[in-house]
Amino acid sequence: MTALSTSTIRRGGRTRRTPGRYLTQLPHAVLRPGSVTDVQKMIRFCRRHRIPVAARGLANTTNGQGLVNGLLIESRSLAGIRTIGADHAVVGAGTTWLELTRAAHPRSLTPPALTGYIGLTMGGTLSLGGIPPAYQTGAQVDSVLELEVVTGTGELVRCSASHRRELFEAVLGGLGQFGIITEATVRRLVAAPTNVRGHELSYTDPSAFFEDVRTLVRRGEITEIYGDWWRPGEHGETYHLNAFTFYDTDNPPDDAHLLRGLTQLPDRAVVTENDYLSHVTRIDVAVDQLREALDWDNRIKPWVTLWLPESTIEAYVRDVVPSLRPPDVGDAGFVLMYVHRRSKLTRPSLRLADEDGSDWVYLFTLMTSGAVGDVAFGHEMVRRNRHLYDKARALGGRRYPIESVDFDRTDWTRHYGDRWPELVALKEKSDPAGLLTPGPGVFGQDLPF
Repeated sequence: MTALSTSTIRRGGRTRRTPGRYLTQLPHAVLRPGSVTDVQKMIRFCRRHRIPVAARGLANTTNGQGLVNGLLIESRSLAGIRTIGADHAVVGAGTTWLELTRAAHPRSLTPPALTGYIGLTMGGTLSLGGIPPAYQTGAQVDSVLELEVVTGTGELVRCSASHRRELFEAVLGGLGQFGIITEATVRRLVAAPTNVRGHELSYTDPSAFFEDVRTLVRRGEITEIYGDWWRPGEHGETYHLNAFTFYDTDNPPDDAHLLRGLTQLPDRAVVTENDYLSHVTRIDVAVDQLREALDWDNRIKPWVTLWLPESTIEAYVRDVVPSLRPPDVGDAGFVLMYVHRRSKLTRPSLRLADEDGSDWVYLFTLMTSGAVGDVAFGHEMVRRNRHLYDKARALGGRRYPIESVDFDRTDWTRHYGDRWPELVALKEKSDPAGLLTPGPGVFGQDLPF
C-alpha cells in the first residue's frame, strides 16, 4: 500500500457504539486522514481487498449507520474552514455547523439553515439532510453549491448542479452510499439578525394547536415554529407551540400583531428574548448540561423520526402522543414536531411524505431516552419504532433515516420509490464493489453487479 501522509491508521482499537448505545461493532481499522489523498488511497486498498468502508463524524445517527466491519474513516480530522465569503463558505467535511456559525458571526453572517443542535459535522448532515426548525429555508442539503467527494473507486470528484449532477444529487441525503464527502461549499450565507424573540403557547386541545400552527406558517411572519411534548401521557397531553422571530434591534416585532387571530390570546404567551448566537447554540448548551447531569452520551437513545403529510399529521399525533408511556419518552426525552414548506426541500434523495396537494410537510420525532446500559430496552424500542413507522406509512409517511428503524431491501426500495432504479445504476458506477457505508443496509447483499 502507498504510504499515507500525516494521517493515523490503527488496527482494531476500541469498539464503536452508535449514539443510540444499544449497538456496537469493532472496526478492523480506523483511519484519521491527514489529507483527502489518504482517503483515496485507503478506499482503493479496500476495494482491492473487498473491505467495507464507512465515514464517521461525530456519530449522531442512532441505529448503526456509521458502524462497519472494515475500515472506519473518522472525518473530524478533515475539519477546517477554508474560506468565508460574502455569500458562501468552503469547509472541510469534519467541520461542525457550530464552528462555521461561530466563525461567520463576527462578519454578521450565518448559514441560512441550522438544525436545532448544531454540533454536527458538515459531512454527516449533508449525507442525511439536516432539517432546521426554520420552516422556509429548506434543509441544509439545499444550501450546498458544490461538493468534493471520494467515490467507492477512490476517484476524487468535484460535483455540483452543473457538473456531475447525478452524483451531486445522490450524495446529498444519500446516506454515504455513493461517496464520502470531504469538502463542501455552502452557498447563501445570509445576514445574521441580532435578536430573537420567542413566544410559547400551551394547549390541551389538539385542534386548537394545529389550527394555530397552520395560521402562523401560512402567514410566514415568524422564522421558526415547532411543537413539543415533554413526558406526554403522565398528566394528560399538553401541546406546546414554540414560535421564534428573528429581528434587528432597531426593528422589534409587535407581539399582538404576530399572534393576532390565534385561538390563544397573545397575553398568554411566555415571551423570551435572546441574542441570535445564544439562540442558535442553546440546544448545544443544553446537551452539554445533560452530559454532566445525566451521562447523556451513554443513555440508550432509540429515536424515531418520520415525515407525514399535512393531511394526516393531526390524526397521527392524536393517535400516537396519548399512547406514549413514560418509558417511551424517558426522563430526558421529548417529542418534537417541525413543519416545512415542501417546495423548499429540493434534493431528490431526501425523501418526504407522500404528496397530498399541500405545500406543507411535517416531521415528527420521538427522542426516547432510556437508562444507561439497558440494551434490551433499546431493542424493545426499535421494535416499537417499526410499529410507529408502519402506522405513519399507512398515512403517507416516510422515514427521515437518522434514527432507529430496521429496514430491509424491500423497505428501501419502497422508500425511494421511482428514484430507486436510478440509484441502483449510480451505485454500480460510483461504488461497483458495494463497499461504502453498509450500516443502513440500503442495497443489501444482493447487489446486481
